[in-house]
Amino acid sequence: MKTSDNICVFGGSGMLGSAIVRRLNAQNYNNIDAVSKDSGFDLLDKNQIDDYFKTKKTDNVFMVAGLVGGIFANNSRQADFLYQNALMILYVLDSLKTYSPETKILYTGSTCIYPKENPQPINENRFMTGPLEETNKGYAVAKGTGVIACQLYRMQYGINAIAAMPTNMYGPNDNYDLENSHFIAAMIKKLVMAKTEGIIPVFWGTGKPRREAMYVEDCADALIYLMQNYNEPDIVNIGTGFDYSVAEYIKITSRILDYKGEIQWDPSKPDGMLIKQTDISKLKSIMPEYKARRFEDGLKIVLKEKFGIQT
Repeated sequence: MKTSDNICVFGGSGMLGSAIVRRLNAQNYNNIDAVSKDSGFDLLDKNQIDDYFKTKKTDNVFMVAGLVGGIFANNSRQADFLYQNALMILYVLDSLKTYSPETKILYTGSTCIYPKENPQPINENRFMTGPLEETNKGYAVAKGTGVIACQLYRMQYGINAIAAMPTNMYGPNDNYDLENSHFIAAMIKKLVMAKTEGIIPVFWGTGKPRREAMYVEDCADALIYLMQNYNEPDIVNIGTGFDYSVAEYIKITSRILDYKGEIQWDPSKPDGMLIKQTDISKLKSIMPEYKARRFEDGLKIVLKEKFGIQT
């Protein structure tokens, strides 16, 4: 990937897409088209995708768009998550095959593609080796379909398609809707509301599940590096190399916010997978300098930029 390349970021206004655009700009890439639903582009409309690649010279595509949400949204809209996420990547790949076969594409899946039960940390070879977590099966199957599609379009049509599996992310442009957001964003907002408005926060489950939380710009840097340096069909995990329990994330955030009030748990709600650590040894073999920042450091940026809270 050269700085003069024409680069498309599908999902360019979302959390990860906008981070990719910022980090590309920081590396002096200037020919960037941030394409998103906000700009009127619908990745569920094959005709729009075909017209895009017919009329634009595109050297590289970051395919990071998708229907996303936390455990409540994933569990209650399983069919929507399956249908929309599978169609988006299939439409893009098929359009590239026909109209822009020389374009390189990087597709982001999710570590939820891996089975519910795994040796920890989870390496890339665990893909398609066992049953999935029931609460996000639709999303996981769709993302797994995208991975296989990238490999098959590479094999049959010569498309240079690579796939990366990021862990849980947070940061600028995250979704803070308490019904649809991922855990980290919802947790931060609930504790900010507890601190500033006195609203007692209620969290799902037991607090025991362990999760990674990756600052989104660390993921963007890794994805850009892979686009620049990686050209193989095998998937690559992107994680942090460390994790905390849900209760520990709440404790860290409460400490940084200086919130000492009540916290409630709703054990009638599901925990999801109890542990999901990402093996990033393959990424570090490709990108030896990769190192994710501490959760505390990313959290302080979010509190300042999103909520105006200086810590």
